[in-house]
Amino acid sequence: MIKDGTSPTKPQSTSAGPTRRRSTGRGRLVRRTFVISLVLVSSSLLVAGATELYLRYRESVVTISTLQREMAQGAAFKVQQFMQEIEKTMRLSTRTADLVEAGLTEAYRYQLIKLLKAVPAITTVTAVDVNGRERFKVSDVQMVTHKDLKNRADDESFLRTGGGHSYFGPVYFVRESEPYADVAVPIERYAGEIVGVLIAEVNLKYIWNVVSEIRAGETGYSYIVSADGDLIAHPDITLVLSRRNLRSLDQVRLALTGAPGPFPAQPNFAGQEVFAAYATIPVLGWVVFVERPTAEVFAPLYGSLLRLGLILLFGLATAVVASLLIGFRVVRPLEVLRDGVMRIGGGELHHRIEVKTGDELETLASEFNDMAARLLDSYANVERVSQLKRFFSPQLAEQLVSSQGEDLTEDHRQEITVVFCDLRNFTEFSSMVEPEEAMRVLREYYKAIGHLLRRYEATIEHFAGDGLMAFFNDPVPCANPEENAVRMAVEMQRDVGTLIDGWSNRGIKLGFGVGISSGYATLGHIGSEDQFHYAAIGSVANLASRLCDEAKSGQILITESVRAAIDTLGEVEYMGELSLKGFPKPVPLLRVVALTHETRGSRTH
Repeated sequence: MIKDGTSPTKPQSTSAGPTRRRSTGRGRLVRRTFVISLVLVSSSLLVAGATELYLRYRESVVTISTLQREMAQGAAFKVQQFMQEIEKTMRLSTRTADLVEAGLTEAYRYQLIKLLKAVPAITTVTAVDVNGRERFKVSDVQMVTHKDLKNRADDESFLRTGGGHSYFGPVYFVRESEPYADVAVPIERYAGEIVGVLIAEVNLKYIWNVVSEIRAGETGYSYIVSADGDLIAHPDITLVLSRRNLRSLDQVRLALTGAPGPFPAQPNFAGQEVFAAYATIPVLGWVVFVERPTAEVFAPLYGSLLRLGLILLFGLATAVVASLLIGFRVVRPLEVLRDGVMRIGGGELHHRIEVKTGDELETLASEFNDMAARLLDSYANVERVSQLKRFFSPQLAEQLVSSQGEDLTEDHRQEITVVFCDLRNFTEFSSMVEPEEAMRVLREYYKAIGHLLRRYEATIEHFAGDGLMAFFNDPVPCANPEENAVRMAVEMQRDVGTLIDGWSNRGIKLGFGVGISSGYATLGHIGSEDQFHYAAIGSVANLASRLCDEAKSGQILITESVRAAIDTLGEVEYMGELSLKGFPKPVPLLRVVALTHETRGSRTH
């Protein structure tokens, strides 16, 4: 490879280097071909198998989720129906004509006893008058005396039935084991006239029959939790009687918040991974779950894994055979091609690759031979470009090469914008430190401004220690040279200012100033026959240099002609006039304060 700034390597006739490299790389292509073929076939099989397993997995999950959700909905319907049957029986007991007409008399107590016998799930039932006082109370679990009657005017069950609606209360536990819920219905003489409220305490262990009948697969099961996450029904009744709260389970927490399913596999309260589906009972605020162990769900997939393994082994054997065939058919001509390319790359541009396979390899060898011939033809031109880039900026070198015989460096007169910049106090600094430290600062400095010179496509006239002269509009013309110069200078002040702050932390006190002028100059190459550079001669360059000398750290001084060209670009401060060496009249000094427009001016090449 030929790089800018170095002499290109000339074609070599020796083959020692390529020969040595061939001996170390022999046989790698066979192994690589084998590995690639093996990986490709195996990957295809693995991807196909994994895709099939994934699709089957998704289908299984969706099917199981749908089935479990339907089972949960069926269980939820039965539970809701169970509770509504109790509510319906209670309403019928309040509508006995002779009792309602007489009001809550002593005869109503016998109606409550009949209700207890008709509905075994009800353990205690209470008749409350319109003032909230308990008039009658009968129970299967305790003796009730007149002293046990109390005022329930503040109870939720009494307040919520005031509008003639039934009320299903939250779940609570008696003796911290058996789940209960209150059901309340209004006692009405006729529609709209409420003479009391009938409140029943319902033992929820009777809904055990509902969940125990549900079977999801071979080992699946169902259970019910309250709005607070308490377990109120499970096939294992001992779990309910031990009062367990399942809100810590992800599936329970998500279901209570109304999250849509299906849920991914989650551990149940025993730590077993299960797939869970749920259905809510809005009237009661309960949630019915149906869960099935993942081991049972994935059992059909194990057979697929075995079949996939057998297919993979067969595919691997096929890959071995295919890779060997490809190796014997392709390796030898590729070795010839590789050796030839290495020799050409090593500089033997006269070498030609001989491959006679009648396929793409022979075509590729011909292309390399043509490339070597073209490299020989273009070598002289490449060497000339490389030499030019040692003395000129990249765009100037390219312009010279593409000028097709026209010498752009001949003396001519052109209006340009000149930029001078240098570091303040660098001479004093360099005399007080080691040369290595001074060179390190210069490298940091030129790295900071170098990329800006390239980005704004400025022509570099010369470097002088910490000083730099560059100009715009020659030899590559641009539409707004003054604007480009000012924008570049502002960015230089910003980037070098960051460096100055860092240097200050290291005890290095330096500054940075810029001077910009615009006008006509004579341009051309100067120097000896062996070495020359492109230069601009004229007062415009001298004026930019003087302005740079007068600029304090952080300042950008410009002339009137530059200010006129950037009138709408930014804010400029007039600093008075100053007599400068080499200029008979005082020169107005103007300082760029800030830019008010961020859009860069266009450049025309």
